[in-house]
Amino acid sequence: MAKKIWYSEPLAYIWDCYNEACKTHPMSPKEYIYTTLNNEMNSFSSSKEEVQNRIYVDEMFFADSNRELLHLYFVDNNLRDFLIDLPINDFKGLTDYIIEHGIKSKAGIITNIGGNYDTDEEVSNFFFGIHIPYDNRMRGYAFRFCYNSKDKNLLFNWVTETYSGNFNMSQYESMINDKSGEYDFTLSMFRLAVNTIAYMSVFPDCVVDGVPDEVKGDYYKTVRIAEKVLENITSDLPKKTRPHFRRGYFKRLTSDFYTKKKGQIIFVNQTMVNGTAKTVYTAENLEEFEK
Repeated sequence: MAKKIWYSEPLAYIWDCYNEACKTHPMSPKEYIYTTLNNEMNSFSSSKEEVQNRIYVDEMFFADSNRELLHLYFVDNNLRDFLIDLPINDFKGLTDYIIEHGIKSKAGIITNIGGNYDTDEEVSNFFFGIHIPYDNRMRGYAFRFCYNSKDKNLLFNWVTETYSGNFNMSQYESMINDKSGEYDFTLSMFRLAVNTIAYMSVFPDCVVDGVPDEVKGDYYKTVRIAEKVLENITSDLPKKTRPHFRRGYFKRLTSDFYTKKKGQIIFVNQTMVNGTAKTVYTAENLEEFEK
């Protein structure tokens, strides 16, 4: 009998808190956000950074309640591990792609009495969540990229389990050069988010509308592993300093040389740098030479 499949869920902790609160006082997601956010803003123990991060998380929750957060079901958890470990060698090209493909809207302001109104500033949002098979329900991922056209700033937010974080792209270089390990997990979330978007662009045949047969839903897509990526996942080739193997990565073609593919994202396969390589298998009749 086949093993029954289950998936992790993005924002599961927040949805659980919301549903629990509604047992005693039914409310809309917007009312719940205002109530909890107001409590946190009036708490002496909450810092400005904590309140701001809570606002970002609530915006992802609100987007999910409005069916604006795209749910992605990974068929294999190896794909998650592959995308997290994949280096981002074309930072500008990939982030520019995200900005261009976000959903554009007017920036809004929430007042201290729960109202909101639009401003003249245009923002571009890219919301999505990832479900991982055979993982703890709470370990789903929710991501958001938000670009403000006025200050030319791209903001990244992430949530998994009860953990969340955010940073501006202007902080990225200092974060990757930091040796303390403080930003390791946040950067791994960033790699997973960016590389997932790139993966869906490079391998559209592996992204299927709808959910796996075991799950029911509407605004969802199933993400399969591309053969080209599978070769990189299953590779056991060792890394060396010189010559060495350069891992695969996503790259956006921006040169005018690419007359037809300019603007597209491609996947650059793992390759040998400064050397050549051959794989030597063990002969089936090796024992004959030992006599």
